[in-house]
Amino acid sequence: MGTASSPFAVDWLVLYLCRRWVGWALAQYGRGVLLDVGCGAQPYRALQAQRATRCFGLECNRQRYRDTPPAVWGSALALPFADGSFDTVFSSQVLEHVPEPERMLAEMTRVLRPGGCLIVTAPHMWGVHEEPHDYFRFTRFGLESLARRAGAEPVCVQAMAGYWVTAGALFCRYIDRLRRWALAPVVAAVCAPVQLLCLLLDRLHRVEGDTWNYLLVARKP
Repeated sequence: MGTASSPFAVDWLVLYLCRRWVGWALAQYGRGVLLDVGCGAQPYRALQAQRATRCFGLECNRQRYRDTPPAVWGSALALPFADGSFDTVFSSQVLEHVPEPERMLAEMTRVLRPGGCLIVTAPHMWGVHEEPHDYFRFTRFGLESLARRAGAEPVCVQAMAGYWVTAGALFCRYIDRLRRWALAPVVAAVCAPVQLLCLLLDRLHRVEGDTWNYLLVARKP
């Protein structure tokens, strides 16, 4: 996920929270040589550089990201690195887009040094996107199970928000369809108060079982 600077932007709320939680995880667990799997346009590069000594991005989509090329082109299902090459392996909003998420986590764990950490974000309740390559959604228990089967021990699985953020974010994405009728100002005017109100309500009453997204941190023994 990238960044959206204003609550008037449709995805501001989820991008704001994703960046906040990623920043927290990197501050707590990021170190050494870091690999960003499925780095896309590398929106977290500055945050990664604050904690890691060296950062490498890997991306498979040459056509979409040719203007922001990664350090390495390659597949998350067959990482082109030797065992134990990295101290931290990071991936944000990629796990749902691979047909074999367990294999992806196994590859990420393979290239991780003992004692190093995986930092992964993945959706729990979100609409279909980037069709046709959208295959899975994950509960916290599913992420813990996948990490263990990949050879890593979960440290935490954190819900990034609760019901109110999920409901507000999905509502804003729904009304964004009005843009096709040249109603962009209406969409922006609605999105800002909805997202700000839902952020407040989520802080007052947080129902984490209805989160839109999870953050997984797992350590390689």
